[in-house]
Amino acid sequence: MAFSGSSSPRFRRPAPLFDSVAEAIPGEPDPSTSTDLAHDSAQALLHGVFHSSDPEVVERVLRLAAQDGLSDLAALWSSSPASTLPGALWRLYVLHTWVQHSGDDVVRRYRAGSRTVPGLRYLSGFSEPPDVMHVQRTMDDILRGAFVGDLGLALTRAGAVATILAHGTAQLADSDRDPDRTLQAERLLSTGEELAMAGRHAEAGRLD
Repeated sequence: MAFSGSSSPRFRRPAPLFDSVAEAIPGEPDPSTSTDLAHDSAQALLHGVFHSSDPEVVERVLRLAAQDGLSDLAALWSSSPASTLPGALWRLYVLHTWVQHSGDDVVRRYRAGSRTVPGLRYLSGFSEPPDVMHVQRTMDDILRGAFVGDLGLALTRAGAVATILAHGTAQLADSDRDPDRTLQAERLLSTGEELAMAGRHAEAGRLD
């Protein structure tokens, strides 16, 4: 996928999202067991929350990344493909955590991107124009929906958010002549596409 015109950056297929998160992972389990552990833990977490009548359980899962710095999840889920449940949830958690920690920056990128891909604004559910509090609440709702609502829809909405942010980041990189932002745009675009794909797999009952 590329933007038209000589002044716009060209997207390439990127490396996994947020190297800084990956580099902070203290270690991974034995490869011979990590795949099974990743799938089993993701299924247990998803089903445990979905079938729980205790709202406190839901809120603990929503704050799991913030409390544990993603390290526990990363050790099991970060290497899983996006077409799997642990891989999809990992990408959703990382996007959610970034939005919660960098609200002002996210809003700036979103405002720039929503002008480029206006059709995705309605799917994301963000207000127009968005503010930091609303953006963070909406990402909470998307993450909550993955566990207690429609997983496919939640992943699709998250994919729309990441794609809008990718386009906004590319616009800002172009105007600022910032190669680091261009790389960030490529990574966000890849994440958006992966989450959208995971959403389609979930809707078809093929997200294991």
